Amino acid sequence: MDSMIFSGIGFITFLTGLLLLKREIGLFKNVVTTKATVVKYNEYQNINRLTMYTMVAEYELMDGKIIQAPEQSGCTRRKYAIGTEIQIGYSKEKPELFTAKNDYSRKAAMVGMSIVGLAMFIFGVLYELG
Repeated sequence: MDSMIFSGIGFITFLTGLLLLKREIGLFKNVVTTKATVVKYNEYQNINRLTMYTMVAEYELMDGKIIQAPEQSGCTRRKYAIGTEIQIGYSKEKPELFTAKNDYSRKAAMVGMSIVGLAMFIFGVLYELG
């Protein structure tokens, strides 16, 4: 019975990873590429009491409006110095969502989540069968 619960959690993790990846790909399918300046870092502690940093970037939208937006996920280190100019791609649908050029860490985390979930599901089913 415990292995079926383990499998269920794995299956839910697998599906969640896939759905998040699909959403991410959809939001960033047609990005607008521009330059952004790192203006600050938001600092917080995660559940493990590690200090996390979320970069805030300032960039100009296609309509000329200048916005400051935080990146979508934090990191245990500051990726860039404040004042650094970086290339980003922002979502046309939600311009406050951006990713730094060549930063695939969010997609890698979602793929990893799906792989771990699938492995948990398979392991739980095999254990139950045998």
